[in-house]
Amino acid sequence: MTPANKNEPSLKKFLLVVDSDRSTASGMKALLKQFQYKALSVHTADEALELSDIVMPSLVIIREVEDMTQVDFIKDLKRLDASGKVSVLVVSSSKDADNERDCLSAGAVTCLRPPLNVETLYRTIQVAIEDVPRMNLRIDTEVQVIMNAETVTCGNGTFATMLSESGLFVRTPEPCKLKTKIPITFKLADKEISVEAVVIYAHKQGNSANFEAGMGLQFLRISDQDQAQIRSFIREQFRKGISISQRT
Repeated sequence: MTPANKNEPSLKKFLLVVDSDRSTASGMKALLKQFQYKALSVHTADEALELSDIVMPSLVIIREVEDMTQVDFIKDLKRLDASGKVSVLVVSSSKDADNERDCLSAGAVTCLRPPLNVETLYRTIQVAIEDVPRMNLRIDTEVQVIMNAETVTCGNGTFATMLSESGLFVRTPEPCKLKTKIPITFKLADKEISVEAVVIYAHKQGNSANFEAGMGLQFLRISDQDQAQIRSFIREQFRKGISISQRT
């Protein structure tokens, strides 16, 4: 579980969606924000190139647009990218193998076809632009956490955590020491989850302006059923907030 950095690197990255369909562009932008990225959307290739000439995004996701082919857009974007660091992800409903090959040859990191799988999209973006890619989706949520039969609080009566399949972050002014093994229990969708976890990092109140007080817990022992419940809960949270068109 990665530390809860208030200056989260992903929040400093700028992702751009290029899609002539305003509905799917809006849905994709919202999903990227749930992935904890800054995201903007435009509806023409020209708009995207003009914006990129001012500030180059870390990654561009392009679907079909009316004013330029995907291949030509990638070539023009690469010419603007003096650093050579921009990544391009192509989403196309076309089954034209030649187009996919040409996009990859022009510099696209991959080509995806709808319907998009949220986990696949997340992992593709992580590998494309992050130094240390995460393989599991994570979400901000609020659940009550009980450790060693004592409820963990963060000072205001709520239990805000960052949750993934592999662990969670608990905001608390009194984190446990590193490598402390703790039995914890929490509820998701009225189902109780009980696991053994270990503290892999801890930040006390006031130790660093960049990190929230709390601790990251990695699951050591968890049943297949409980892990499936966490996975299902995370997916459902994404589905509630975002509806990506099958045309994306």
